This record gives sequence, structure tokens and C-alpha cells, in this order.
Amino acid sequence: MPIIETKPQQKKRSHGQPEMKIQADCIRVAWNEFPETRHRLFHVKNELERPDANAMLGAKARATGIVRGVSDLILMKKRGPYGALCIEMKTETGRQSSFQQEWQQIIEAEGYKYVVCRSVEQFRAILSEYLALPH
Repeated sequence: MPIIETKPQQKKRSHGQPEMKIQADCIRVAWNEFPETRHRLFHVKNELERPDANAMLGAKARATGIVRGVSDLILMKKRGPYGALCIEMKTETGRQSSFQQEWQQIIEAEGYKYVVCRSVEQFRAILSEYLALPH
């Protein structure tokens, strides 16, 4: 499999840009350093550009399966007692929303691992620890 390379990106104004940058770097690390996660680690496109701007858009999104609070990344790989690993990306100062906290409780009660990740270094440690659990 080819190595994923970084392409220069134009700067965009977005409140989520720092989290998106961390997440993109983490995906690149997973692909290049943890090949067993390829095609099993994915981003859940669960956000709307401006959910408050259009009630109809929000209603359509919910009707098609968008669930508030779902983690940014999901690794569909069973390890130890966990059915999957759910990763919520945050900046150093980012905080989970009440919807994210609620979803975390639901998912953990179902036997899934849930973590909040704030850096590429932490991501490496999370994946290393999770993948080291027995099959």
C-alpha cells in the first residue's frame, strides 16, 4: 500500500480547523505506521456545516442517520474486551459537548472503548495500547 503524503492546503476559516488538522495527521500516522488499521479506521461524517442555519437541513440529516455526539473516528477492530475503538478528537483546550458525553456513556455501556485524543503523540500511544490487547 502506498504511503499517504501531505498535500499543501489553503487556509480556511473554520472553528474546527485545528481539530481537523490533528485528525488528518492521525489518519496519516495510522495508515503509515499501523497498517492493520487500514480500511478499519474511518471518520464518521456526522457534522453539518451550519446545523443552526436551516432547520430543514438538520431534519434531513437526522432522517438519514446523523446522530449527535458520535465520535470522530471509529476503529472497527476487536481487541480484548472491546468490540471497537471510538476516538473523539479535541484540541488541548477542546471540550466534549453534552451530546458527545452522552454518546460516550452509551457506547462504553455496550462494551466499546472510547477515548478523547488531543495530539498525534497521544494517538500513537492510544493505537499502540489498543492494538496490543489480545484478539
